[in-house]
Amino acid sequence: MEKADLTKADFWLSADTHVLANPRDLVACSEAGTIQQWSKSEPRLSGHMLFRTSGSTGKGKWVALSKSALLASARAVNDFLEVTAADRWLLTLPLFHVGGVGIAARAYLSGSMIVRTSEKWEPVHCHRQLTDEKITLTSLVPAQLSDLVRLDLAAPESLRAVLIGGGRLDDTLYKKATELEWPVRETYGMTETASQVATAKAGERKLNVLPCWEVFENSDGCLRVKGEALFTGYVGCENDSCFLEEPHDAEGWFLTNDRGALTKGQLTIQGRADRCVKILGELVDLNEVEQTIHATMEALGYSYQELAVMAVEPPTTGEYRDVRRGVLLVVCIEQSDNFSKVLECYNERCQPLHRIKGIAVLDPLPRTAIGKISYAELQQILKSDK
Repeated sequence: MEKADLTKADFWLSADTHVLANPRDLVACSEAGTIQQWSKSEPRLSGHMLFRTSGSTGKGKWVALSKSALLASARAVNDFLEVTAADRWLLTLPLFHVGGVGIAARAYLSGSMIVRTSEKWEPVHCHRQLTDEKITLTSLVPAQLSDLVRLDLAAPESLRAVLIGGGRLDDTLYKKATELEWPVRETYGMTETASQVATAKAGERKLNVLPCWEVFENSDGCLRVKGEALFTGYVGCENDSCFLEEPHDAEGWFLTNDRGALTKGQLTIQGRADRCVKILGELVDLNEVEQTIHATMEALGYSYQELAVMAVEPPTTGEYRDVRRGVLLVVCIEQSDNFSKVLECYNERCQPLHRIKGIAVLDPLPRTAIGKISYAELQQILKSDK
């Protein structure tokens, strides 16, 4: 789908259904063709766009979002950021991803301009475009911001907001980015919510729930959301037979897998429930372990680099045999130079249940189409190497 299609009223007002897939994912493209044909006879999908989620922690799904939901989200984000026709967006996210389409919808409603970056992510080229094109707004995932920061590239003067989505922004990375004057605005959202549910104000870390959303903290700490930008449902495709699943309760609430705390309209995200494991009966948040390792790296003067902490089953024999413990924690990283010193320092100070038992060097770490670490693929790699 070309960018020009998404800047016209004819596109957004039409009842056409569009099934979007990464052109490099042949399986997804095959499913997209089947679903596209089936959708013609499914009135509930009229005027919808279907996105295949990245499946960073599990199997991907097809998420059906109405164009009206996408526009409702875009309108709320535009209002919060005070987007006008004078703004210029740099589109670094693909148009088969809700983040890319979200930018197109915001530009359509505001009359602002979109500049596309190269198909292959290249931080120096991106920085040059931000500067030369006098870009005012863009969206990045943490991995992209990390690439810019590691090169010590300072933010261009024209840039007034960088929306960060697709995962929590590490404290160390946030600090380094602000030192380089990147106007970072963290966000929380998902494909099912047509992009953002909550966004931070300039210079703040807590997220403000956007007016189009209601957010409720469940008894188990997971968040429920309801609003006009919520998805219609999941579409499945098995043996050339398709179906639509609507996972909302009777009142229209959708239960997420994200843990968070809500205080006076401000949201603090505490990680994903599926990134927690039990060790000796105690719940351990793997995202929290990653954050603490990054803090240790910063304290020792090491440069920031992405890593993933994974829980693996202990071997049945040898040094790390531990039936009672249940799982062992392993850190996966692309470069391990002197990293053993970091882990030695971390293990000396961390809680006993948070100790890292091994290092897995994977260059590169498996990633989704927009650059997030794919925990699902990483788990499969670790299983096969066991």
